[in-house]
Amino acid sequence: MSESKRVLTKKDITNLAIRSSLLQAGFSYERMQAAGWLYAQLPALEKIYKDDKAGLSAAMVDNMEFINTHPNLVGFLMGLLVSLEEQHENRDTIKGLKLALFGPIAGIGDAIFWFTLLPIIAGISCSFASQGLILGPIIFFTCYLVIWLLRIVWTHMGYNLGIKSFEKLQE
Repeated sequence: MSESKRVLTKKDITNLAIRSSLLQAGFSYERMQAAGWLYAQLPALEKIYKDDKAGLSAAMVDNMEFINTHPNLVGFLMGLLVSLEEQHENRDTIKGLKLALFGPIAGIGDAIFWFTLLPIIAGISCSFASQGLILGPIIFFTCYLVIWLLRIVWTHMGYNLGIKSFEKLQE
């Protein structure tokens, strides 16, 4: 997408990433993370559809559909889909891409974060803490903060790659 067609700034994408931290705050068993998903994207959608109330309404309805993905990797998918919204891509394409990718991203995120990184980091941290060293909690919280900050990087990556992200995922 050319620079002239861009509506969102780097600050908007960073705001999207930060707001995605509350992805699970509105969790429900009917739509899982949909309320948090829409909450994170709403400022970007409002900026994209500023004078088009019907377009904004359609985007909001679509973004309240069921989604359940990994909270640390959600930014990549959000960035990708917001770039498609910005290009005014077909609603079915955006919905289809969201449906196609949220499950695999959840699986990858669970395997990397919940089942590998965090247990290893917690084990190392607990080892230090059990010896009475303050280094244990410092290591754990520092690593967790780095993981959280990577959310911003991944959101910018998804946005900047746009539709090319899908091609990269297929490779």
